[in-house]
Amino acid sequence: MSEQEACLKPDAFLDCEDVILLYEEFLELNAEDYLSEEDGALCATSPACENKNYFDVCGPEQPSPAGIKDFLDDYMVEVGGGKKFIGTAAKVLQSFFEWALEKGYIEDKAFEANREVLAKYKKRY
Repeated sequence: MSEQEACLKPDAFLDCEDVILLYEEFLELNAEDYLSEEDGALCATSPACENKNYFDVCGPEQPSPAGIKDFLDDYMVEVGGGKKFIGTAAKVLQSFFEWALEKGYIEDKAFEANREVLAKYKKRY
């Protein structure tokens, strides 16, 4: 986040930070819904997963297009996000996935799937 803070205006950085915090919260609350059966079973039975949060167990390749859609359509609305902020959230997530691809944390296939979902939000909002 320090890279983004240096590059963004203060208001834009606060929006970015808010989106990331909300997305982390969403994943923490709903992780089991978006893990593959194999990953879910591994986490349920592994003592190494006890008392750990989503990001201690899963990497940036885990968020699925369905999870992104649920985050933007449902969770953002539940927490009071308006249309403009949902559009901002889509842009922030797109930047995050671009960064993750650049750093080698996600594969091209996952990036493209997520990009397709986010493109619909950028057009709509």
